[in-house]
Amino acid sequence: MLADNALTTLERMKLMLGLSDIADERTDEIISLLINRASSWIERQTGRHLGKNTYVQQYDADGQQELVTIEYPIVAVASIEEDGAVVDPSLYDFGQTGSVGVIYRDDGWLHAGYRAGLAYDIVAIKRVIKVNYTAGYVLPKDATEDDPQTLPADLEGLVWDIVSQAYTNLQNGSQGLNSFAISDVRWDFDKSTHTEWTQLINLYRRY
Repeated sequence: MLADNALTTLERMKLMLGLSDIADERTDEIISLLINRASSWIERQTGRHLGKNTYVQQYDADGQQELVTIEYPIVAVASIEEDGAVVDPSLYDFGQTGSVGVIYRDDGWLHAGYRAGLAYDIVAIKRVIKVNYTAGYVLPKDATEDDPQTLPADLEGLVWDIVSQAYTNLQNGSQGLNSFAISDVRWDFDKSTHTEWTQLINLYRRY
């Protein structure tokens, strides 16, 4: 069974493996487990959730113009509160910066915290900005005609690559063997993380 954060479907993965015509519960279960593992690994590497979901989170009131959310891309903002007071939606927008998780406000967000010292400066920012928002991509398994997939194709393709390698290793009984040759027959099973995988993940990593 595919997990909620699965970044591809069983049908698509079987197509990539050339197994579309094979109806076998054990094979389907193995492929589903590999999809779940690969999807979880990618999410851990990116440092964020990729599937679309709704969040209510607290953020620092540091007085900056850019409020950076943990999850992105931002799809919608239901409400923002500053120290319990609802902020007028006309005062902020995410149209140009929502893809990187930034909600912009020209006048700057609230600056609040604990004051100390002779100058009575704010020395500890308080997390009193509450954001209720929806962020993330529509995953392939959740896509409909009215709500199509928005997960970037290269991320789904990364799952295909990872699962294909893992499935091949399982099918051939490879136990970390990088190269094995008998006569003219040669198998290569590289279990290491490919550089291009890391490069791709870096494009979507939360910093």
